[in-house]
Amino acid sequence: MVARLVRAGLLPLALAAVAPAQAGGWLLASPEPRVVPGQSFELVVIGAPVDGVWPERLPAQVELPDGGPRIAVELVRASSLGETQRRYIGQWPGEVVGMATLSLLESPSARLIFDSGAALRSPAASAQAGNVAKAGAVTQQQRSDEPVAPAALSFHEPMYFVIGGTDPKSARYQISFRYRLFDDQGVVAESFPLVRGLYFGFTQTSLWDLSSDSKPFRDTSFRPSLFYQWKLSDPSEGNSVALAAGYEHESNGRDEEDSRSIDTLFARIDARYYFPNGRTYLGVEPKVWGYIDKDDNPDITDYRGYAQLGLRFGSDDGLMLAAVLRKGKAGVGSTQLDLSYPLRQSVFSGVGAFAHLQYFNGYGETLLDYNVGRGPQFRIGVSIVR
Repeated sequence: MVARLVRAGLLPLALAAVAPAQAGGWLLASPEPRVVPGQSFELVVIGAPVDGVWPERLPAQVELPDGGPRIAVELVRASSLGETQRRYIGQWPGEVVGMATLSLLESPSARLIFDSGAALRSPAASAQAGNVAKAGAVTQQQRSDEPVAPAALSFHEPMYFVIGGTDPKSARYQISFRYRLFDDQGVVAESFPLVRGLYFGFTQTSLWDLSSDSKPFRDTSFRPSLFYQWKLSDPSEGNSVALAAGYEHESNGRDEEDSRSIDTLFARIDARYYFPNGRTYLGVEPKVWGYIDKDDNPDITDYRGYAQLGLRFGSDDGLMLAAVLRKGKAGVGSTQLDLSYPLRQSVFSGVGAFAHLQYFNGYGETLLDYNVGRGPQFRIGVSIVR
């Protein structure tokens, strides 16, 4: 089999995965570690199929290096390369750019690292990456307290558009991105590796009044942030823990009586425990903060407090329930629940889309109304990041 791998040009990549893959009885290899987001790619599965029959389809998942969502990918059987090797073809998720790990759901230890950012680089950089791959120099993920290094521009918080609510009927939407300030291969990051974990984040949340004649926006909050993120565990080992800390500003862009703004220093932990099936997980995300400035709304601590608890349960390729719980000094707070289910394989094929049901109850659905309590609000819509 080694001779066949050498002739096929697969040996360097196969060796990168052989240690973990043998535990599950499978080995993954690829003649081309660079893939294009949204386009097809191929890999080779090496091993002994059950009863000598290779499955028509293999469920797999793409894992981001920062412990983000695991995105489902289906591999379809292609040509045979012998009794112990089979080509499979899949479509790389269009939203995944940069280094990412693909693993088989039925054999999580069978893993292979792909570079889906090569198509976006300059020809010289892509050629250099190709030379490294041909030379057999493969960088494996290691446990480290070094910062996470995903693609420069990526998702930050959930992004959704939902409609419903009462008194008045309204729509609520949120967009959120983050940008890694220093590229891994840049001069600054090469000289000072720790800056690789520095991010700029931005989140915008709006509540849109659909009942009034002019349909005005009730309020919009803008949350730019500057923070540092560490990876405290290796996601390839299953469970993951990440820590982020930094500065965040939140304001609604208004003046005089309607002006609302706060400045905080925060710390957030994102911990995930994966159950034996490798897909279902329980996530716990506590966040604490201290106020630097809250002059526009000095009593906001009575309603928002100094901390919130985020919880997640489900699988990234199935049903997901998320909760955000807050409680202020005055004993009041808010509860937000988000239930979502992927539409990737049924309606929006190849697109990160989810059916989304949202529930909110309590104080501060908008920054303008931080001290106003609202009864249960149910909204339904879609999300592209959850």
